[in-house]
Amino acid sequence: MKDWWAGLAERERRTLVVGAALAALVLGYALLWMPLEQSRDEWRVRASAADANWAWMRAAAERVKDAAPVAQAAPADRRSLLAVVDAGVREAGLAGSLLRVEPVDGNTVRVHFQQASFDGLTDWLQQLSDARGIRVVELSVQRAAGVGVVDARLALEAPAR
Repeated sequence: MKDWWAGLAERERRTLVVGAALAALVLGYALLWMPLEQSRDEWRVRASAADANWAWMRAAAERVKDAAPVAQAAPADRRSLLAVVDAGVREAGLAGSLLRVEPVDGNTVRVHFQQASFDGLTDWLQQLSDARGIRVVELSVQRAAGVGVVDARLALEAPAR
């Protein structure tokens, strides 16, 4: 290689050096700069889409908050959570599928259902949440035989008094 390079005329060596430098610049641009530039443009598009989504979500959140019904103070219910759950299950028509209600502590109970209507169960849970502030802290639901029928185990927690 050295002999070949030494055998070249000064003008040929200069031409090869300039050509190699130009080839390095073109390759550097094509392999490094262009992909970075394209990636930057794609991220700018994603960022502007995310900004538009964020603005829409903020506006939608305000509309939802404005449309939400104002919660009225529920009358003080001095019954225990166990009694509230038992009465609520009967009112919701789920008494036939109730297996057991176990108190965990003063504010928590475990409830087990077998062959319960899923729609009835969710309606009852929503009613408990809306009317008394009782929330579901654990939920395990398995499909049972039949359409819309489930076996469920859940833990309910009453708000602190």
